[in-house]
Amino acid sequence: MPTTNSSPIAVWLAMFSLVMDNKSSLQELLDDRIGMPWSRFRVLRRLEHADRTQRELAERMGIDAPAASVIVADLVNRGYVIRAQHPRDRRCKVVRITDTGRALLEQLRDLDVVPATTAPLTATERKELARLVEKMRQGAEK
Repeated sequence: MPTTNSSPIAVWLAMFSLVMDNKSSLQELLDDRIGMPWSRFRVLRRLEHADRTQRELAERMGIDAPAASVIVADLVNRGYVIRAQHPRDRRCKVVRITDTGRALLEQLRDLDVVPATTAPLTATERKELARLVEKMRQGAEK
């Protein structure tokens, strides 16, 4: 069904449906390319702009604390993140992306893969969509 309603919730629902309906094929492709589960990429993406506690990661990803702990431990073992002392709460640790983790994110962004959902877009349209998605991401981070 075409998306003609531009209300905030209608746009959100259309985007969410598009992603959810098409995520498994991209997940499989990326799993093959990076050799680790999609959940690890999701954590790296969330750490790209700010350090987070494991609790914050779990809340933002909609997973429980033990699952977040397993994911973070795996990423630490792979050298993509480190655990560091929280700057304001010495009882707590934050998870921080490493240069190796950042390099992996860049490598993924440079893959020569065109998901079916973005194939119909021109280069200009993809740039505009990327700009809008980043604006939405920044708004969600507040």
